[in-house]
Amino acid sequence: MTRPRVRVAEPEGFSRAALARLREVADVALAPCSRAEIPRLFSEVDVFWFRLAHRLDDALLPLDPRCRIVATPVTGLDHIDLAACAKRGIRVVSLKGETEFLRDVRATAELTLGLALALLRSIPAAAADVRAGRWERSAFRGRELFGKTAGIVGVGRLGSIVARYFAALGMRVIGCDPRSDFPEHVERVDSLPALFSQSDVVSIHASYDASTRHLIDASVLASAKAGLVLLNTARSGLVDEAALLRALASGRIAGAALDVLSGEPDVSGAHPLVAYARAHANLLIVPHLGGNTLESFDKTERFVAERVVALLAAQGQRDVG
Repeated sequence: MTRPRVRVAEPEGFSRAALARLREVADVALAPCSRAEIPRLFSEVDVFWFRLAHRLDDALLPLDPRCRIVATPVTGLDHIDLAACAKRGIRVVSLKGETEFLRDVRATAELTLGLALALLRSIPAAAADVRAGRWERSAFRGRELFGKTAGIVGVGRLGSIVARYFAALGMRVIGCDPRSDFPEHVERVDSLPALFSQSDVVSIHASYDASTRHLIDASVLASAKAGLVLLNTARSGLVDEAALLRALASGRIAGAALDVLSGEPDVSGAHPLVAYARAHANLLIVPHLGGNTLESFDKTERFVAERVVALLAAQGQRDVG
């Protein structure tokens, strides 16, 4: 019987344990690919595995592919056209909705805290200044988190974890989310303008879909408390980037730290926010580092590998039957 074929299109740092598990049941090739190669690969392999390097859309996918499983060990799926996959009978295996498993995957929550400290204490700019041969301590007077108010937009798994991190630093933590299972350690506020008007730091952890596109828009930003800084380690589409740029330039928002940008991974220096960040220290941007840790890759890839193995086994049983 022919073994299934798996293509891991983002092989750098791929979990050895996950690879060994996949190879028990399939032939696995680890090699990057271009977007132009994807249609051919979907006609040659049974599983296409990637993280965030590609956008799978209706125009890209062949109409009757051999590939029936797309594996992506991430929670947000805005890089995949789910309707296009469903139309072709392609199963998308991800971390979306895997709440219990994800409780111990803390990489994005830790990055959120790191971005807050880096922005408020001007750590990247100060380090660059020292590398340039200067020692100007007085040029980098920062701000503390202790005693301030943190606003959390979306208090699900990640938002709830970040809320605990901020509380541990002596912050009052408030949150906005329509969910019924609101965490006890977060004070509920009923609207985004109310949250922005009370917060010194706002961190975004809402899920992204058509209903939450530009959840943070010009009207919400206009309600910001003086000196507010915004953190986004969720998805770029949650924020109206043009409105954010105007708010930063006008001083309505004191600063922002972003792990996500529209158009990623195809982001260049021409992106309006990147261009602004080159000349202004109040905007810090990093290239979607949220889950990009050794520990996170190993945990999540092993988890998704088990799901893929189970699906391949189920497909094999149907084929035999």
